Amino acid sequence: MQPDQQHVGDYVGIRPGTDHRDYQIRLYPKQHWIVAAGIRSTGLTASLGIGRHVVHLIGIIMLPTPEPPLESSSVQTTPLPPVKELVKDYHARGNGTVMIQGNVYRVTHPITKLGWDAQSS
Repeated sequence: MQPDQQHVGDYVGIRPGTDHRDYQIRLYPKQHWIVAAGIRSTGLTASLGIGRHVVHLIGIIMLPTPEPPLESSSVQTTPLPPVKELVKDYHARGNGTVMIQGNVYRVTHPITKLGWDAQSS
């Protein structure tokens, strides 16, 4: 953000369900406004693409001639261990966490916790 620009605000967290389609991303250039709503759980997987798209939209608002959007890019992903290994680690650790490639992650999704708690180590 440039020094002469002001951050108006943002909102994240619990969102209401909608009867409209998911992934509502709209640009209102006259108002210098971008709306990103209806981002469901799959938004985590799509977050890099969503972010790239929003950055492009910001360019349309901020720059006189924005660069064209990236057509394709190479994204390196972290391979996850098999689910059986994650469940075993979850039970062995006993504190609601798993370790993936040396990093400890807390399991927070209620359905994942319910399923993993129901399985024996």
